[in-house]
Amino acid sequence: MKSFLKKYLGFIYSSKETDSRSVSADGTPENNTLPVETEPTVFVFQSAVQEEEGYESFARYLSVRILSKTHLDSFPEEAFYVRETLDDTITILVLDYPSSIEHVVRANAAAWEKTEEELFDRALKNIQETYHRVVVPYEGHPQAGMLTLTGDDAFKTSAVLYLEEYPALQGTHGALVALPDKDTFICKTLEDDISLEVGMQFLVHFTDETFHNSESRISKQIYWYMNGEFTVIPYSIGIERMTYVLPFDLEDRLY
Repeated sequence: MKSFLKKYLGFIYSSKETDSRSVSADGTPENNTLPVETEPTVFVFQSAVQEEEGYESFARYLSVRILSKTHLDSFPEEAFYVRETLDDTITILVLDYPSSIEHVVRANAAAWEKTEEELFDRALKNIQETYHRVVVPYEGHPQAGMLTLTGDDAFKTSAVLYLEEYPALQGTHGALVALPDKDTFICKTLEDDISLEVGMQFLVHFTDETFHNSESRISKQIYWYMNGEFTVIPYSIGIERMTYVLPFDLEDRLY
């Protein structure tokens, strides 16, 4: 029994045992007492895996979100990691935990000794590795030929920051892009002037309506994407008609 405990339960016994039996005058042991064993020593197991500390314990959760520029007052650049990558929006560095999203505070991240560029690069890498998206038709409007990306998470609109990774979203003359709220990412590839006209006719009304009806607005702008750059296409909606002004470079390519 002792060997069983020693092997499987981790108990370690003392190598000495105290025999408290009394001895008679002729040397014969008396059986009026029982042997007493020392208390077993419990072996304490320790894990060989040490929890990560410092930067690496947070780096895996770094991510970025696209927000409306109206949030800039709530996230001053001196306190948070904020960039204005896309007109009318801000890009903010966050920690994408399994059950929450937290904004990275500069004061807390100072101990990591990482540059802002390194943090944003790691965040973009994390998004692409975490959210595997596929280009699909935008549901409900097949006649307009609109495209979007799979996923219902809060980071889908962040795909505009690495749009070059999705060749299917880029036509011969680039693409029209809109992200009126955090749940909507929509594109129209441009192959000719007809695809431009179809895209603008749909996107102007759709983007404006979605933006104004949403509680999580991002931007009502429509962007022309080409070779990694975004250019705003100004538009207006009148009583009888809508109008828009094409960037010179796009107009020159199509006409």
